[in-house]
Amino acid sequence: MKLWIVMFLVIVVIFVGGIYLERSILKATDKLSHELDTLQAHVKAERWQEANKLCGEIEEYWVRKKKYWHPFIHNHELDTVAECFTRIVSFLDSEEKSEALVEIAVVKVLLVQLHHQEILTLENIF
Repeated sequence: MKLWIVMFLVIVVIFVGGIYLERSILKATDKLSHELDTLQAHVKAERWQEANKLCGEIEEYWVRKKKYWHPFIHNHELDTVAECFTRIVSFLDSEEKSEALVEIAVVKVLLVQLHHQEILTLENIF
């Protein structure tokens, strides 16, 4: 009987942990998408200082989240987003508007993919 209780508790912990991780990922990707929209507006208006500052903040937030998610999500998109942020910083420093906008769009697409991969659906389970 004790074995059943322990097994039940382990399943509950795994289930609750999965839901918490899913909500954390969805909340973070939504926040990042909103911040990237703001960054995109700064780049379009050629406000390079504000764009650099915001990009640094977004990148810091991403690094914190990536460290937390990496043990649970073995996903190539996590590393690709970090690479894109490096390119965005470089383009912002050299004030290359079109290249920066392209990289921002790539990050947004990667976040949407990550968002869809981590939603709890029957398609993702099977």
